[in-house]
Amino acid sequence: MIVKVGGSVAEKLEIVFEALSELEDVKIIPGGWIFADFVENLKLNDELSHWMAILGMNLYGYYMMKTAEKFGFAVIEPESFEDLKRKGKFIVLPYSLIKRFDELPHSWEVTSDSIAIWIALKLGEKRVLKVTAVGGVSRGDELLEHTTAKEALGVLDKYSPNLLKERRIEVFICSAEELKNYILRGRARGTLVRGD
Repeated sequence: MIVKVGGSVAEKLEIVFEALSELEDVKIIPGGWIFADFVENLKLNDELSHWMAILGMNLYGYYMMKTAEKFGFAVIEPESFEDLKRKGKFIVLPYSLIKRFDELPHSWEVTSDSIAIWIALKLGEKRVLKVTAVGGVSRGDELLEHTTAKEALGVLDKYSPNLLKERRIEVFICSAEELKNYILRGRARGTLVRGD
């Protein structure tokens, strides 16, 4: 399973990794968190910002390890997609992989959301699980059970609809608190996002 863990749940990593420890094979893609925010505030060009923000994902990945290692997770910095096919509980530091397979636009439209979807596509996965504080896509006060990628903009980045529509992959978005329900029961309060 590919799981994108956003910076918005940085204070709830104990809940996140306790839930994820139920899985035998899980790859965590870190968000950019405060590190990507810092880069964005520097107002550099898109090329520099792209690579620095991805390095920020690596930094958040290392930050996660203080909690994750208690639940049997290790860090992996893959050089190829074959490296990612190893079964186990891993936090993926994506910089080297993306630098080698440079297929995504160098733009703020591409964030860790698109990167997680892109990695899932390369591994043949059909769904990405995104854990974030907002817990899904809302319309007014109502949390939508399912929606399209275009309607999910703001919760997903601007490039995600291109990847979802093109390749028939889905994203399920939920909160840290709902994560265990999803893992143990296959359903939880959250939003399923499809590319159509």
